[in-house]
Amino acid sequence: MGVVRLIQSFSEDYFSHSVCSISSNISMKELLPDRINCYSLGINGASYTAFLSLFKLLKKTKTEIAHVNNLAPWFDVAFASRLAGCKCIETFHGIEDNLIKFSFKRRMFLRLASQYTSSITAVAESARDLLVELSGIKRHQIKVLPNGIDIDYYKANSSDDEKIKLRISLNLPENGFLIGCVAALRPVKDHKGLIEAFAMVISNKRPIGTNKGIYLILVGDGPLAPELKNLSKQLHVEDKIIFMGRRNDVNKILQALDAFILNSKTEGMSYAILEAMASGLPIVATNVGANAELISHGVEGYLYRPGDLKSLTGTMVELMRNENLLLKMGQKAREKVAKSYSITKMESSYKNLYEEVLSQRKIGRQGLGVTKIYF
Repeated sequence: MGVVRLIQSFSEDYFSHSVCSISSNISMKELLPDRINCYSLGINGASYTAFLSLFKLLKKTKTEIAHVNNLAPWFDVAFASRLAGCKCIETFHGIEDNLIKFSFKRRMFLRLASQYTSSITAVAESARDLLVELSGIKRHQIKVLPNGIDIDYYKANSSDDEKIKLRISLNLPENGFLIGCVAALRPVKDHKGLIEAFAMVISNKRPIGTNKGIYLILVGDGPLAPELKNLSKQLHVEDKIIFMGRRNDVNKILQALDAFILNSKTEGMSYAILEAMASGLPIVATNVGANAELISHGVEGYLYRPGDLKSLTGTMVELMRNENLLLKMGQKAREKVAKSYSITKMESSYKNLYEEVLSQRKIGRQGLGVTKIYF
């Protein structure tokens, strides 16, 4: 989604974009404008010759910048770029495994890839620190270019009446206290722990401070969907958890919520959190990745240690008891995103980066269309 947002933000006249997947998965094509060329190399699993296919594609498309957005194909893209005579940029988002050390072999491949790369970036300070730890690449070699979102696309509700109308249109409970999470149903997002904590809130014997029903809204799909639905039944909260699946109207759903939770085990810089903040929601999230950069504890929301379900449960109860706190935190969250994490700021950062990289080849910019392939 970061690649999609970045492509959409650029002027069509200034840059010419293409997208390439080394594997056979090119599902993001449906999210991109029709003018964007999408390529799939069909290489699934390990390969020692992927760089050859990449080299041929880069030459054929006369690519000038190959922008890779993952560690796994970095070496192949960087080496192919060197052979094709184009520039390579690596952007590190993070990893799903909670690792702090790679094997010697993998570290050497990353170090070698860095030698063929014109610029290495990370989406957050925490991501940069992790890449340094994993690869041994010097910290000063990595620039931080934060993610950004369209602040005008994600908006807070102007009134309770508007929120109720929106909930009705989305088939959500009208008067309930709605806690939401937008994330793929995969182990790294730890929906299991979230559902267990939510069940503890439901069984809380103390008065919660609201006469409205309490609901957990889960947006997203993934391999754990059947298991999580069974868990909600086992914990007797199936009537309080709404699985909405994959949606294209997340901005509307966020407007219908009262609070947002992300119980991830690891994160880079979460677009889900940025979108929720832009929607004027208080955030409850694990203190991993860039979450602490986005959320000041007690200001835009609350942070807690991964796996600390007791703290998560207590925080949910606290938010439900204090409507004024909800509104104040939500306002602070939106202000922070508008100031530091707008799509305009992100686009400007990458535009400057591309200009800087191209200037290394002393290429004039007037009238030049640049093809960037994202992996």
